[in-house]
Order: sequence, then structure tokens, then C-alpha cells
Amino acid sequence: MIVTKPADFRMNQKEFFQKAYEGEPVIISRPRNENVVIISVDEFNRMQFAKRMNAYCEGLADLKQKAT
Repeated sequence: MIVTKPADFRMNQKEFFQKAYEGEPVIISRPRNENVVIISVDEFNRMQFAKRMNAYCEGLADLKQKAT
């Protein structure tokens, strides 16, 4: 995980984007703790898939519980 300031990010965007693409999350720290994370689209898709699978499993558990 890489943490950087907005000014450093602006100066080195290409490198930070490459790091994110390679699987290293990049956190840009901002005032008032309004931070931003940059991740690759592959990582984002994995997270979305896991989220959907979790919701699906919870739905199945609810159905199973209602059936008993």
C-alpha cells in the first residue's frame, strides 16, 4: 500500500497508476481525512464479485432459515 499527498500524486501520476495496475493500492491523503484509493480495474472487479457473492450467500441463508 502506497500513501501519498495530492501534490506528489500530480507530479508522478504515471508511476502511481502503474503501481495500482500492478496490484498495489495507492492512497491519496486529503484534508479532513477525505482520502481516495486508486486500485486496478481487476481488483475492483474482484471486490464487486465478492460483494455480490456475499449478498447471494446471505440471501440463500435467509431462504433456508425461512424454510425451516
